Amino acid sequence: MLSDSNPRQVYSPNSELTPTMVVTIQLDALQNNDLSPGNRGIRQAWQFASPTNRGAVGAVERFIELVKNPLYKHLIGFETAQLGQVAVQNDRAQQIARLRHRSGKVYLYVFVLSRQREEPYQNCWMTDAVIPVQERV
Repeated sequence: MLSDSNPRQVYSPNSELTPTMVVTIQLDALQNNDLSPGNRGIRQAWQFASPTNRGAVGAVERFIELVKNPLYKHLIGFETAQLGQVAVQNDRAQQIARLRHRSGKVYLYVFVLSRQREEPYQNCWMTDAVIPVQERV
């Protein structure tokens, strides 16, 4: 999809990953979610949900339900993705993902990330939110 990453490999947050790498890992996992049993791709994306995000969502099972709801279901199994330029300001970052499905329909999502300040994720970029947006015509 976006990188040479292996969809079967499990990634964990670490301070060497850039915001774009984090978004790419999550999108690769979500694109290939249906290729592995047990929602493995969604669970991989959960690994990069920030502690604040996890606190708002709750358990990983709730996250799985959330990703499969009508607002976010297009994150799963899309055909291609294009990432916009990442905007970084201090410990905050945003990046837009333009996802095209086999039907030709395009969906846009803004990934909002922050660099964590506390252990065990100190200095790791993690996702605070993913916001669906309408494409402007």
